[in-house]
Amino acid sequence: MSDEAESGRSLVSIRTMEIATAIVIIAFAAVVMISNYELGAGWDSSGPESGYFPFYVGLILLISGAAILIGELTEVIKGRPSGGGSFVDTGPFVQVLRIFLPMIVYVIGIVYIGIYVSTAIFIGVFMVWLGKYRVIVAALFGIGIAVALFLTFEVWFLVPLPKGPLEALLGY
Repeated sequence: MSDEAESGRSLVSIRTMEIATAIVIIAFAAVVMISNYELGAGWDSSGPESGYFPFYVGLILLISGAAILIGELTEVIKGRPSGGGSFVDTGPFVQVLRIFLPMIVYVIGIVYIGIYVSTAIFIGVFMVWLGKYRVIVAALFGIGIAVALFLTFEVWFLVPLPKGPLEALLGY
């Protein structure tokens, strides 16, 4: 099977991502410049004000982002095809989603059932789903790692992490 057949069709071109990145850089630079201008981006009798250097770093970012954006838009206006090709194809994107979506569920789980139970479930599910381990092995590893994290942070380092109803039931 060829690499192209394995990776699938292109979802986003490199040019599109360069334009999007340039816009994000410009927006970030504008926020930096505005916030530091409000702090004071000038020079007073004792030297530079607190926003002086960050303001000019933001200005450099703004100029860089604008240069990238102008360059890419010029290529679009001239009708030149994107020289870089595909930024991401469907195959690799699906692989990223196989990790990213469960991580979102994991983070939401931390809020409602605590970090330790969420961690045990997350590790166990991944071991069965992606690692093809037996359920009992995955459950033991998930629980073991969650217990090790609990002992490390809650007992030894005395660092409280988000807990859920199970930890409350156990008195933590």
